[in-house]
Amino acid sequence: MTIQMQNTKPGLTSLSDALEIAFADVPVRSSVEERSLVECYGAVLREDVIATVSVPSVDNSAMDGYALRHVDLMMAKGPIDVVGVSLAGHPYAGSLPTGAAIRIATGAAIPDGADCVVIQENVSANDDETIIEISDEVIGRTTLSQNIRWAGEDIKAGDVVLASGMFLRPQDIAIAAGQGRGALTVSKPLSIAVFSTGDELAKPGDPLPPGGIYDSNRFAMIGMLREIGCKVTDLGLLADDFDVLRNALGSAAKTHDVIMTSGGVSVGKADLLKPVVDQLGEITAWKLAIKPGKPLMRGKIGDCLVIGLPGNPVSVLVSGLLYVMPLLRHVMGAQRSQTEPVRIPVRAGFDFKRGTGRREWLRARLVQNDDGEFEAVAFNSTSSGMLSSMVWAEGLIEIPESCGQVSKGDTVLYLPLRGLQ
Repeated sequence: MTIQMQNTKPGLTSLSDALEIAFADVPVRSSVEERSLVECYGAVLREDVIATVSVPSVDNSAMDGYALRHVDLMMAKGPIDVVGVSLAGHPYAGSLPTGAAIRIATGAAIPDGADCVVIQENVSANDDETIIEISDEVIGRTTLSQNIRWAGEDIKAGDVVLASGMFLRPQDIAIAAGQGRGALTVSKPLSIAVFSTGDELAKPGDPLPPGGIYDSNRFAMIGMLREIGCKVTDLGLLADDFDVLRNALGSAAKTHDVIMTSGGVSVGKADLLKPVVDQLGEITAWKLAIKPGKPLMRGKIGDCLVIGLPGNPVSVLVSGLLYVMPLLRHVMGAQRSQTEPVRIPVRAGFDFKRGTGRREWLRARLVQNDDGEFEAVAFNSTSSGMLSSMVWAEGLIEIPESCGQVSKGDTVLYLPLRGLQ
């Protein structure tokens, strides 16, 4: 890769520094609640879940077949008597007699004395399955412990099966259920007020006035927030009016954990959000060395966190996914690893040159080239106003501050959008 050193522009904060500062500055909310398992999907776990039972709880069969002593099998010279059955939930009572076999089902307890299972497909049995024969070939390749799942092989009692700070996925809920847990302690949802600002905005479904545009940013913000389990209040559209903004923010701050807005955070005459927050509370961060999304504001009104996103739709999504979502996950008590995006090294299928001095993200997707290898291709425009580019994209290509040029074939970092949401 051709590298040209670029310094972050004066007065701007890098994304990594901004997140470090925000994580240190914004506390984790202590509010937790106990929820039934079926209500915990997507929530942040706020307790360690300790195994109280081993899994499997007993030695059991991985296959349908016959349980035997391996030493007996090695010495077998003819038919073997089947002296009982072991089914899941209905184990064979007693020990396996020498030289005999037990018919066994998948998941059934291994009888005392048995130490291997021969699958039924490799066994010849009479009509009532009281006598079986096993070929020398099958005997020769049967090993000690074959097809047996040992007690505690998956989980041992006392293991930490789920760690506090995890976002709970279906498999996490399942493992809690497998330990007999009917409920878990999780973070209470953050209450977040959302609105868009701008006299040019119209509500979808209403007639579009001359020179107007339909508001799409609010729907992007609401979707991102609901994806991480937040309780969202949609405050709709607010005019570019200082008193209107001040009254709306002041009221929302009294009843919400977070206020999230789009528009009004740049330096134009109609960009009033920053002075409003400055009057009602304080600005704690402004302007990031990123593209898209430079005019991003963080502040607070009382105990309410205020986040002002830019007005361009791509900037809303990119800065929301890369800055706001990690910060809110932190506030909800998520582990640090759960706030980091997935970055996958891939080959660039494009050329790109820039000189912004900011960390930049290109909208991208992976395609298969003529050699059958996957490479990243970038959208044909870097405009932050082209929302269609985010519909087309399946990921983002990260261009560090120090990289001035990318050539086709270089290794770049690909961030799947599904790993950010």
